[in-house]
Amino acid sequence: MEETEKKTAPRGLSGAVLKWTAIVTMFIDHATAMAYITWLVPLRRAAGISPILSAWEYQLYDILRAVGRPAFPIFCFLLVEGFFHTRDIRHYLGRLLVFGLISELPFDHALFGHLTWQYQNVYFTLFLGLLAVWSLSLIMEEGWRERPWTGQLLRVLGCAAVSAAAMGGAEILKTDYGWTGVAFILLLYLFRRRVWLRDLSAGLVLLTAGWIEMVGWIAFPLLHLYNGRRGPQPKYFFYAFYPAHLALLWLLRFLYIET
Repeated sequence: MEETEKKTAPRGLSGAVLKWTAIVTMFIDHATAMAYITWLVPLRRAAGISPILSAWEYQLYDILRAVGRPAFPIFCFLLVEGFFHTRDIRHYLGRLLVFGLISELPFDHALFGHLTWQYQNVYFTLFLGLLAVWSLSLIMEEGWRERPWTGQLLRVLGCAAVSAAAMGGAEILKTDYGWTGVAFILLLYLFRRRVWLRDLSAGLVLLTAGWIEMVGWIAFPLLHLYNGRRGPQPKYFFYAFYPAHLALLWLLRFLYIET
């Protein structure tokens, strides 16, 4: 029996393993940002210490922030996979929007120290990306290629308009990763069955968010190891972790900086 179970056990990484990888690296990234940008640097500047950071501290900062770069590609990949497996896309979108609203207050206070509309958390990027994916799936319905060329052209134009609207919305709302994040999600969806084209196009788009995002390419080999299984996941845990860890960082900021 044990030998049979070993033979049938799926190889590769489940969705749960990928999510754990993403949230751990994300936490390191955000904790580093909070520690350096909102704590260490302001306190040393207030104390008149010069230089504020030593060379090795700058290097450590860059390394720890880079650790978090694979998190966004992983979350986007699982978002697209979730689209193909969800039973109710409306509820899926609703969860993203609700947790985006819940996360905004701790996001702003943890990373900026005050409420601001100049930068919105990543849940809104994921929401716009998923909304665009759903819209494209409805426009490019099965059998559209058998229609007259005029119908095909209208559908292609419709997809372009939806994509532009979603990316424009991300820029207007100033969501995390902006238009780049939405475009990244769309490429993962459009080239889901052509993984090397997916990796190339999405990787190049990711670079538009900054050269440090090259580190995010580390995520692509992990995505190739995805075995299609969901894996054991506590209900809503991964959704709640994002606002929860930001609330923790906000609390630490309040205790050690604001007081």
